[in-house]
Amino acid sequence: MAHAPELLKQIEAAYDYRGHVSIVLKDGKTLEGFVFNRIKKSPRVPDGDYIDVMVKDSEQKRRLRFDELASIGMSGKNFAETFAEHQARTAKG
Repeated sequence: MAHAPELLKQIEAAYDYRGHVSIVLKDGKTLEGFVFNRIKKSPRVPDGDYIDVMVKDSEQKRRLRFDELASIGMSGKNFAETFAEHQARTAKG
């Protein structure tokens, strides 16, 4: 199944982001958490096209198929960006 280009961009951005994201599912439910894995369908992974999420304020991990997703937005602090800013300040002395 082909997925909307905008959704694929959101998935990549969420995977690269080092903070919580807000996920809106096609059934109208929402979920907030950290996307720690995304697998695209390929000859080596024919059952791909999903993301793995650590649910915010929970020990729960969820696997969501791309076709369940309506949209993904960045909602929390990007910890990698903060670390990069810290490194830049430290390098300046």
